This record gives sequence, C-alpha cells and structure tokens, in this order.
Amino acid sequence: MTPTLVNTTPQELYQPYLALDMRYKVGENNNIIGKNRRRLTMIIVARFGVISPTIVMWLYSISKHQALEHLNKLEREGVLFMVSTYRSPDNRVYVMSYSGAQFAQELLGMSIYYRSTANPALQFNANTVHHDLICIYCSLCGIQEKQGTNIPIGIVTELEFKRLFKSNDVRNVDGIIQEANGSLAAIDVEHSYKNKQSREKILLKYLHGLKHGYYAKIFLFSQSTAIFDDIKRFHNQLFEELPNRFNKQTKQPILTNDDAELLKSSIIFRTKYCDALTNLFYS
Repeated sequence: MTPTLVNTTPQELYQPYLALDMRYKVGENNNIIGKNRRRLTMIIVARFGVISPTIVMWLYSISKHQALEHLNKLEREGVLFMVSTYRSPDNRVYVMSYSGAQFAQELLGMSIYYRSTANPALQFNANTVHHDLICIYCSLCGIQEKQGTNIPIGIVTELEFKRLFKSNDVRNVDGIIQEANGSLAAIDVEHSYKNKQSREKILLKYLHGLKHGYYAKIFLFSQSTAIFDDIKRFHNQLFEELPNRFNKQTKQPILTNDDAELLKSSIIFRTKYCDALTNLFYS
C-alpha cells in the first residue's frame, strides 16, 4: 500500500471526484444549451488537461464546424488556449488558461492543478495527447449512456489517479469509472502492441490493484481487435507460465492459480468500442 492509504481506502479518496456530475444535459432552449456546454467543456479540460473538436463534436452531437465555433468562442473569452499539434486528429487541442482554471475551480467547488507557464503547449504532454483524447472518450462513454438513471455515475481521471497514488506497485490506469451498481472499474486504453515482458508487468500491477481495492475489474479499450487478440495471446501464455515461476526472495509462485483466475475474470475487453474509436480517432 502507498502511504496515502494508511488510514484511507481508495474508495474514500475517489469520492470527491466520483461525486462530480459529468453528464451532458441538453437544455430546454439555446441559452441553457450554451451554458451547459460551456460548463461541461471547462470541467473536462480542468480534469483531463485537454480537449479537442472531435470530443466536443461527439459529446454534444454537433458538426465539426459547430465544435470549432464552441471552442474558439471559449478561446476568445480567454478561458482556453488553442495549441496546434499534429499528434491530435484535429491538428489542434485546447488547454486551460489561468482565468479558465479559476472559472473551473468555481464550477467544481474544489482546487484544481494548474501549471503556470507562458507557453500553453507546456500544459499537456504532446507525446501522449492522442492517447489522452481517446481516454476522455472512453471515460465519458459510460456516463453518457447512463443518462436517465437515478444512480450517479462518476469518474476519476488518469491525472487525478496519478496524484492520489504514487507507488510503483500501482498501475497508472487511464481512469476509474463507477458503474450504476457502485462497482469501480479501471479503464485502460491499449492502442499499440506491447511485448510479453511489458504484459507481465502490467498483469502483476493489475493484480495488486484488484487485491488492494483500487478497482474490482479492468475495462480494456482499443481501436483494434488485432491488438486485443495479441493481448489475449500473451495473457494465456503468462497464466500458464507464472504459477510455475518462483520469486527468488519469497520462494512463492509469481502468480498463484487463484490469482490467475481472478485476473481472467476481472479483465474485460470492450470490443464494442473498436469501430467507434477507429471512426473518431483514426479516420
């Protein structure tokens, strides 16, 4: 366990974030629609670090032109900055300004992390921005699908998770989502192939997270069923091999048969989103 968790469970640490309403409410007229979109867009940027026209277009069911108008208006108001980057499917992303951070803090009712810099491009990691945008989509998908239910659905973003937990034992998952029944699931986006050694390290960190209450299951997302097939192939090999390999210090199996069964039942491949991810982020 990390020092943060000595007297506090992961679920307790998640609660302030899970309580934040991230659902899009359309509104009864254009004025309310505009206010609701403005509010949610600013909260998304505050919690995830970036946003793009593709995310806005999908979330609000509007055209790319309307998405650009929405974001450019917020830029003119001084609450967002536009940064050009070829790593985004839109060749641009929008990040928070200092004024935007102050506004988002009022909306959220909590302090948010803001990196003060004269260069807006330093507000985000350009190397991971494509992955980060996909994470926004995957995190918000479940919330939007559950509209109309009386049970709150919440998320913890990757940035928030990393700030809560610093231990190397913990897999830095791409987010946490609370399901309608209250169960917590980790979100991990796999958009590239990894070798077997990397898969072993990830599996063992998933096991640590499951056993220590960080989440009860793991949802894997990808744009490619071939990547999923590759992950499953390595997993099957490791589930066979690791119970027969022993830790040199403890003399215990690296993975027990019970551990393997727990991982098998807890890792869920979200194949139904492959086409949507391809169409949104790779077309």
